[in-house]
Amino acid sequence: MERSFDLQLQELKDMVVLLGEITKKAVRLAAELTTGENLSVIEEIVRLEKESDQLETELQKRASTLMALHQPVAGDLRWLLTSMNIAHELERIADQCLNIVQRITESKELLFSATLPIELFEMTARMQEMVDDVHQAYIRQDTELAQEIIGRDIFLDDLKTKITNKYFELITKNEVEPALAVAYILISRHIEKIGDLAKNVAEEVFYLVHGEFIKHRKVPDIYN
Repeated sequence: MERSFDLQLQELKDMVVLLGEITKKAVRLAAELTTGENLSVIEEIVRLEKESDQLETELQKRASTLMALHQPVAGDLRWLLTSMNIAHELERIADQCLNIVQRITESKELLFSATLPIELFEMTARMQEMVDDVHQAYIRQDTELAQEIIGRDIFLDDLKTKITNKYFELITKNEVEPALAVAYILISRHIEKIGDLAKNVAEEVFYLVHGEFIKHRKVPDIYN
């Protein structure tokens, strides 16, 4: 006997929550790897990225099947669309965690013999907060929290720009090993991208609740 549409929709929602938990853990471990030089977490990050990829693929397949078979309208259709979009963004966050692993693996001798820039410590903290909070925003359908997260993304953008400018200048002055500077710049870009993806999820949460797209609105406009 075919399962009810409502039951299958709830299973999709649960899958998004699970994918969010996997992503949160991958982000936490990527931050630990970046700031704590703990190479033992690499294998777990790789495993989590694969798990997130498989779960996202299964979710997309189920959501597409539900839309094809039941032709949902209004609120149910919005849940399906946002579930697919959020799952995609969460899986991309896990991809960025794997990119951080690759950057650190490539340059670990240089990275672990130098003092990590304070800006990267701050970026990893803000990255974790955004991913943790957007997960809660989805679970609680909390659009106020979602809007806060959207506003926070600018801080990661600014920190990434600060690191990029700082280390390009140090390279031109021959005051830093170019390979080390490039590693810092690339890691900061991966972290900044995670912030962008968390912001995208927050925008999907807002759409889920209000049925309104805010992707191209400026931050002050969102609060009006």
